[in-house]
Amino acid sequence: MAAHTPSPPTRLLLGLDAMVLGLSIAGSGLLGGIQGEAQAQGLPKPSCPLVVPPSQKLFQPRRIQPNQVQAKNAMGCLSPADAVYGADGCPLRMCGAEAGVIQLPEP
Repeated sequence: MAAHTPSPPTRLLLGLDAMVLGLSIAGSGLLGGIQGEAQAQGLPKPSCPLVVPPSQKLFQPRRIQPNQVQAKNAMGCLSPADAVYGADGCPLRMCGAEAGVIQLPEP
């Protein structure tokens, strides 16, 4: 039986999956300080309310450290999948379809 070579889009998705998994395993990332503090106190990990429909929770923006909120919000929305964050580091709302989209001139 011949080995199947994945298509370029499949290889890209597999690479992205591996990168996300690696980042999750490699360190505590943006959640480290919050999770570590909660775990040290024996409390359950705090979770943020969904800002996306439950069927799309895979696209929920990640929580950031509270000390990063001001700088992140000051940058504005970088893409439609970006969010505006609250003081606790939870996303408050998605930026929207027009956020971070640059209209290029017609050729």
